[in-house]
Amino acid sequence: MEKSNHRTSILAIASKSKISDWTILLTLIVLVTIVFRDFVFSNDMLYGSDTLSLGYMAREFYANLIQEGMFPLWNPFILGGTPFLESLAGGDSLYPPSLLLLMVLEPHRALGWKLIIHIVLAGYFMYKWIQSLELSDRSAFCAAVAYSLSPVMVSLVHGGQDGKIFVIALTPLLFWRTESFSNYPSVRNFSLLSIVIGSIILTTHFQMAYFLFIGTGVYFITKLFMSTPQEGSKAGQSFLAGRIKFSLVYALSALLGLALSAVQFFPATSYVVDLSRRTSTTVEATAIENRSYSGSWSLHPEEIMGLAVPEFVGVTNGNEPWTQNTYWGRNGFKGNHEYLGIAVLLLAGVGLFNRRNKYLKGYMLSMGLVAMLFALGEHTPLWGLFYEWVPGIPLFRAPSLSIFLTTFSAITLMALGLEDLFTLSDAKSHQSKWKRMSKFLFAMWLLMFCGFFFARSGMLSDFWTTIFYEDISETAKEILRSSQVFITRGFLFSLMVLSGLLAVLVALRKKYLSLQLSFILIIFILSFDFVRVNSAFISTVDFQSFRTPSESTKTLVEQQRKETPFRVLSLAGLNGQDVRPGMFGLELAGGHHPNDIGRYRDLIGMKGSGLPINLITNPNVLKLLNVRYVLWPNQLKTFRPRAS
Repeated sequence: MEKSNHRTSILAIASKSKISDWTILLTLIVLVTIVFRDFVFSNDMLYGSDTLSLGYMAREFYANLIQEGMFPLWNPFILGGTPFLESLAGGDSLYPPSLLLLMVLEPHRALGWKLIIHIVLAGYFMYKWIQSLELSDRSAFCAAVAYSLSPVMVSLVHGGQDGKIFVIALTPLLFWRTESFSNYPSVRNFSLLSIVIGSIILTTHFQMAYFLFIGTGVYFITKLFMSTPQEGSKAGQSFLAGRIKFSLVYALSALLGLALSAVQFFPATSYVVDLSRRTSTTVEATAIENRSYSGSWSLHPEEIMGLAVPEFVGVTNGNEPWTQNTYWGRNGFKGNHEYLGIAVLLLAGVGLFNRRNKYLKGYMLSMGLVAMLFALGEHTPLWGLFYEWVPGIPLFRAPSLSIFLTTFSAITLMALGLEDLFTLSDAKSHQSKWKRMSKFLFAMWLLMFCGFFFARSGMLSDFWTTIFYEDISETAKEILRSSQVFITRGFLFSLMVLSGLLAVLVALRKKYLSLQLSFILIIFILSFDFVRVNSAFISTVDFQSFRTPSESTKTLVEQQRKETPFRVLSLAGLNGQDVRPGMFGLELAGGHHPNDIGRYRDLIGMKGSGLPINLITNPNVLKLLNVRYVLWPNQLKTFRPRAS
C-alpha cells in the first residue's frame, strides 16, 4: 500500500510538470547555439584536427561526385589511391544524415552542422530515454541538458571525430528503443529498433558501436530475466521459454539492422582484416605486439581524477590556457576530455539511494563501473579478461573509448537522484531518507574542499607522483609543476559548483525555493559546469584561407594540364602526410589515412605517423609510383627530383 501511494505521488508530480518535446528541443538548440555561436553565425569551418588533415578533403571529393550522380569506389588522391567504401575513406558516407547534409550544404558547413545537430539530438534522445523509464519530465529535462553538453561528446569536436560523436548521440536512442520494444513488443518497435541499429553501424565507428551493442544487449537480457511472471501466467519452464523466445526476437532485430548496413559493414570488416595497415598490429602481429596495440591509448589514473576535476590532468592543445600543453599523463597527447561533471557525479550518487527501479540502478551502476575499469586498460585485470574472452576486442585499440557508457550511466543515475529530490518536498515525510542523503552530500562537499586545500598547497601533486605515478618523466613533472595554478583553480570551480548545487537542494528541502525555481537553477548549474569545459574545444577556421591553394600548388595544377599524369610527394606539415594538394586535384604518393592499404605502406616505408622513408631515399620507388614533383617543407619551392 505504501509503495502504491508513493508511486501515485510520483505520477502526480510528473503530470503537473509536463514539458513538451518542443520545449526541450528549443532549450537544447539555444544552449548548443551558445556553445557553437562562432560557427553558427559565420561562414567559417568548424575546427577539427582530423577534419583539416583528411576529413574535409575526403568529404569534398565524395560530395562533388554524389552531386554529379556518381558514387566513388576509389580515391586516387592520397597514398597512391585507396578504396573508398572498404577503407572508410569517406567515413560516414552512407550514414543518412551525413549524406543528406552533404547534398544540400557546402561540405565545410555540412561537416559542422552534422555535429551540432547530433549534439542537440543526443539531449532529446536522452530526454525520451528517461521518460520511457516513467520518471518525471523535470528529471528527464535535466538529464537531456547534461547529456547534450557532456564534454565526453562535445570535446570530440576539437579532433573532428564525427563517428564517435554520432555513436554517443545515438546511445540513448538505442536504449530508448530497446526499452520500448521490451515493454511493448510490436512490429513497429521491432522495425524502429532495427533501423537504429543499422544507422549506428553506418556511422562506421565499429568499435564504439560494438561497446554500445554489448551494453544494450546485456541491459535487455537483464531486464527481461529479472522481471517476474504476471499474475495468472504459467511460471517456471513456460516463463523461461517465453523469455528465451523474446531474446531471439531481439537478436533478430539486431541481425536485420546489420543487414540494413551490410553494404558498408562487410566490405569494411573484410578489408580491415585482410588488406589494411591494421593487419600488421592485429591478425598478423605476435601475441605480445597485438596485446600492446590493443591496450594502447587507455585511460590512466590521472584521467579518472579528471572525471571530477577536468583541470587536474590537463590537455595538450585547446583554445584556453588550461588546455594548452598542460597534459602530464601517460599517453602521447590529449585532445579531448572525458569530464563527467561534478554535479552529475553528486546527483548520480544521490540516485543510488533510490529504492525503486532496483534492476535499473544496479545495471547502470554496473555498466558504468565496468566501462570505466575497461577504459583503464592494463591498469586493472578487467580489460585483460575482455581481451582474452570477448571476440573482436583484439582487433581494437584505445580502451578509453568505452568511457562514454560511464557518462551515459552516470546521467541516468542522476535522473534517478533528481527524481527522489524532486519528490522530497514535504519536510515531514521521508525524513530518514533525507538525512542519509544530506550526510552523503556533505561528505562529498568536504572531500572536494580537502582536495582544493591539498591542491593549493601542492601536496596533492606530490602525493600523486609518489603513489600513483612514480615513473613520471621529468618533462611531465615540469608540466605538472607549471599547471598547479590551473589544477587549484579547477578544484575551486568544482567546489563552487558543488556549493551552489547543495545550496539549491537544501533550499528546496526547506521550502525556501519553489520546485520550479530549483529545477531552473539546477539546469543553470549543469550548463555552467559543462560550458566552461566545452568552450576550450570549440573554434573555427576561416574557410577561404583554408581552401586557397599555395603558389606551389597552383604551379603544379598548371603543370598537370600540360603534362602526362604524375604524382606528387608533399613533405609539408605532417611528415609526408599532408593531403592539402589533393583538394586541388593533385594525386599524392603520400598523405594521411587511418586505414590505408598495408602493402602500399610497406612499399613507401611509412610506419605509424612517420615519414614515407622510401619515397625520400629511394629514387626507384619514386619512378615506380610516377612521382615527378616534391613539395618541400613549408612549400619553399617545387623541384623535379633526379631519377637514377
